[in-house]
Amino acid sequence: MPFFSFVLNDYPQKIIEIPKNNKHNELIKIFKKIKLNKRYYSKNIHLWKFLNKKKNSHFVSEINFEKRNKSKRIGNKILFFIPPNIGLGDSIEYGLAIKELVKEKSFLDYGIAFAGRFYFIYKKYFQFKNIYKEYIDINNFNFYDTHFHFTLEINELKKNKYERADIEKSILHFFNLQLKRKNKIKKNKINNVVIFPISNSPIRTMPIQILKKLIDYFLIDYNVKVIFYKQSEISNYIEKHIDSSKVDKIYPKDIKDLVTEVKKIDFGIFMDSGPLHLAKIFNKRGVLIETSVNSSLLLNQFNSIAVYKNNYISNYCKKSCGLTNIFNYDNNFGCFDSLKVNKTDILNLDNLKSLQRGNIKKSYINFVDNPVNCLKNLNIKDLINFIKLQIEK
Repeated sequence: MPFFSFVLNDYPQKIIEIPKNNKHNELIKIFKKIKLNKRYYSKNIHLWKFLNKKKNSHFVSEINFEKRNKSKRIGNKILFFIPPNIGLGDSIEYGLAIKELVKEKSFLDYGIAFAGRFYFIYKKYFQFKNIYKEYIDINNFNFYDTHFHFTLEINELKKNKYERADIEKSILHFFNLQLKRKNKIKKNKINNVVIFPISNSPIRTMPIQILKKLIDYFLIDYNVKVIFYKQSEISNYIEKHIDSSKVDKIYPKDIKDLVTEVKKIDFGIFMDSGPLHLAKIFNKRGVLIETSVNSSLLLNQFNSIAVYKNNYISNYCKKSCGLTNIFNYDNNFGCFDSLKVNKTDILNLDNLKSLQRGNIKKSYINFVDNPVNCLKNLNIKDLINFIKLQIEK
């Protein structure tokens, strides 16, 4: 995603005719707020594409690709740049780190650039100030003496798709801080068990057979709910295999709806996905089913959520490999283990972006039907007993 600046000399004359889908409604909101003949900075890919269309060039005075530069020093007024295209879980990890930095460091002021769809989370639950959702004007941009791009400055975050880092810990370490977390487990009566089986990635999504057996077992003593997402092909496919007469199916429309559902739970069963990280900040009890990412990177000192460890090992997978999604290697889709490639060989490639070529999402359902080996390795009887023990504590 480009980091760019732009100046408009006129508004799009037919802005009302922009197709009314989510992407373009976002653009309409931007155009209604910006001022003419003033420079703005953004990472919004839809805005970038729209302004670069030849037919729109008549109202664009300037549009420039901006180079990111490392900070020569950390000043007193810092603007943090949230990386583009991150998920809900990562956004919370960045939020936790920024919250600790603001508390421990003596910044005169700080801002958060390009929060995007996570603006609501940062505003309401982290209570950050100076949050710039999709763009920032030149006056505010120049107010800060330090422009801090996380994935430019911190090496551990550069290859996060293929070797998941502890985002919060990595950021604090860069600023010479140690994590000091205090959270007490709230003991509450468990009436409902809520299962969050869906991830954006098939290698971090709950296998259908395991979901069915969890539902059947815990329905005996608890009200069981399963969270699905209408906008997810993976979710829609899995939902078709779940008997609606047995379980309450919940469909959050957006992040706000999802937050509401997570706040209501007594006990959650989580995969590595956004709801897990929401449960952390709300101090909810539950169990994380570990898959391709080591639980210690996801639950650093959040002790309200227990971990069912995944002990799968192969020549290409030495427990929790750190991969967050499948990738394309030699025109085949898969993970390190299924493709039989060494992780170090992948991480040493000059162009990691080449691993995302092709329509990877078209192969997602195949990996839902045929889970990778670390998911196949899960022992359902042992898993149920482990969850039961955590509930009864």
